[in-house]
Amino acid sequence: MNREAIPLLIGIIVPVIVVALIVLYINGFDITIYLRKINIIYYLLVLPFALGLLVIIFWYRKPRD
Repeated sequence: MNREAIPLLIGIIVPVIVVALIVLYINGFDITIYLRKINIIYYLLVLPFALGLLVIIFWYRKPRD
């Protein structure tokens, strides 16, 4: 898959997911109830690792001349 297709796919898939979540919420399905059950300390522990992983991925995918 070429580099131009990835932003296009993300630009198409993300709004579809957001609209689907809104429609589910309007129809009475609360998706966030599962996220509320997780203790806040786990979010604080996972967030730095996830951001570091994202930085590493972007660092290695950067084109080098």
